[in-house]
Amino acid sequence: MARPIVSLFYTIKDAKNISSTFRIKFPNNNDIAIIKEFARSTGTMIDGLIRGKIDDVSIGIGVDSLPGGWKAAALPSADVEEGARFSFRTLTNAITGFRVPTFDEDFIIDGTKEVDLADTDVDAFVDRITGGLTSGLINVSPSDDAESDIVAIEEARESFGKDRG
Repeated sequence: MARPIVSLFYTIKDAKNISSTFRIKFPNNNDIAIIKEFARSTGTMIDGLIRGKIDDVSIGIGVDSLPGGWKAAALPSADVEEGARFSFRTLTNAITGFRVPTFDEDFIIDGTKEVDLADTDVDAFVDRITGGLTSGLINVSPSDDAESDIVAIEEARESFGKDRG
């Protein structure tokens, strides 16, 4: 079992408004507050080395192992440019969402660009995003940037993205 790692992500935007992200890894036993300070002070150094703009800095915590049921390799038909955009409504009535790359077209309703929200697998995913996960007395629930809980699906549609390679 691999140890989880903490990753610091810097997203840089160019003059064409195109973003690229790189990461710096840390062992899991580091203090997040110190990594935040590292992010700020190193961001100043990076800013002096680039022509672009630092558009975002974030910290991610790796998961220590992947479940055995996940794919070991991408299917031959997988293409990151093909995906589905899920839009959700929050408790404050705002719209937020994300795009899932390589989304399986079998979950798109024939003759449309709509994701089949009635499909059992899609419905379970939407329920997880809108309801979160409760463990004991604690619920973790996805939110928007303003920390308003996601409460309902607004729409889900096929979405094509740009190749970032």
